[in-house]
Amino acid sequence: MRGLLGGRRFTALSIALALLTAVLGCFDSSAPVDDAARRDAPDFELVRLDGVPVSLAEHHGKTVILDFWATWCAPCEVQMPVLQTLWENRGGEDLVVLGLSLDTDPADDVIEWLGKREISYPIAIAEQQLAIDYGAWAYPTLVVVDPTGAIYKVHQGVLSRPELEDVLDEIQREFSAKGKAPSA
Repeated sequence: MRGLLGGRRFTALSIALALLTAVLGCFDSSAPVDDAARRDAPDFELVRLDGVPVSLAEHHGKTVILDFWATWCAPCEVQMPVLQTLWENRGGEDLVVLGLSLDTDPADDVIEWLGKREISYPIAIAEQQLAIDYGAWAYPTLVVVDPTGAIYKVHQGVLSRPELEDVLDEIQREFSAKGKAPSA
């Protein structure tokens, strides 16, 4: 078993959890959040892979897409180019895309993996507890936080660019209608 897994020691439990997460990540499980059920997104303070500190609070007033992912997750690898394109086209003043890697591998390994795939939007390594706090039980999980800091949408599985654009447009319409500054 050791040679089969690239020389790393894995317990039966870690293999089972990885397989379960990969299988669950393949299902389309969207959990839209209505106004009555919206809750404040848990704040966090992390350090991005480029060494820059990042917190959710610093992005108040912007729409934030949090991508909970891991290098071993095949559906995550499908989602990331979609987020990269969205970041290149719409990211900046009103929209933040932040990848939250749940890898246990060293940061240098994650950086190398990202470099091979030309992913340049901000990435930080997060603890499993943060994923639990956000309800990310399968990967990828995208959490869209509205400009007020409330969770607008949680989606387990891959979202296409048009689906993500629709969510961002919904937020823009909602906040424009409420007389608040539109985002994204």
